[in-house]
Amino acid sequence: MQNKPLHRVFGFSSSETAANVAKKKLCIEVGQQFLTYTISDLSGRQILDFAFFTADQSVDSIGILALLQEEKIENTSFDDVVLVHNGAEMALVPSVIYKPELSTTILETIHGDAVQLDVMEDDVHQWELHNVYGWKPEVISTVISRFPQARNIQFSSACLRALFKSLSFDKEQWMKVYFYQNTFHVIVLKDNQLQLAQCFNFETPQDIFYHLLNVVDRLKLDLASIYVEVSGLLDANSDTWSEFNKFFVNVSLEECPTIDNTGNSSELHPSHYFTPFLITPRCV
Repeated sequence: MQNKPLHRVFGFSSSETAANVAKKKLCIEVGQQFLTYTISDLSGRQILDFAFFTADQSVDSIGILALLQEEKIENTSFDDVVLVHNGAEMALVPSVIYKPELSTTILETIHGDAVQLDVMEDDVHQWELHNVYGWKPEVISTVISRFPQARNIQFSSACLRALFKSLSFDKEQWMKVYFYQNTFHVIVLKDNQLQLAQCFNFETPQDIFYHLLNVVDRLKLDLASIYVEVSGLLDANSDTWSEFNKFFVNVSLEECPTIDNTGNSSELHPSHYFTPFLITPRCV
């Protein structure tokens, strides 16, 4: 018997019926070993359905096809489709030195050339950056064959655009941490200037704080004054969350205030689980 390419981990359906939303947006986020879909109104603020899936290996066309065959996707007409890249194959380049013809060279220099990639870029003009990233060709072609109108964005681009809109000038140092199964993204601001946007791998809590404390040291941050907002797949009762509170004075879980998961009362999850995944629907 063939193994399933995807395993549904959690999700929710809003108590609001899809029939009440005339125009719908679909966001598909592709990570190293996970996929999510979000169905919303065009603004991305009214979430109708969300689901998070893991894969036993790197996501490929088989996993994408399995996701596209989900009932909520297969039986819905979408006015907008966004494909979100959340893999390691990306690089932020200052706009003043960015040259489109060097995009492939930049990615191959940083990540190697063992895997062929379709190279794309986002103009993150709010931070005077270009985000260069690469898709596996089979992933792109599988989505485009079903949704020719699909747009693309890289996860860090969406985060930086959203962060620019919510800048708080009373916080001199600010860190965002987004957790997944075995990776986490870190974005650091200091004096309202972007210092870092990077993804790290981890296996143990010790790995996490090795990277975070190294970032603090490299960027000369102050553990007592930096504001840290944490979200994603992190249990509030875990040792990792306890360690956050030991090292950082101003640390909180970043909740998503507009989540309505009352439609699936048996599948309730903390609001902060959904925060990273609902950034893109709201800002793209």
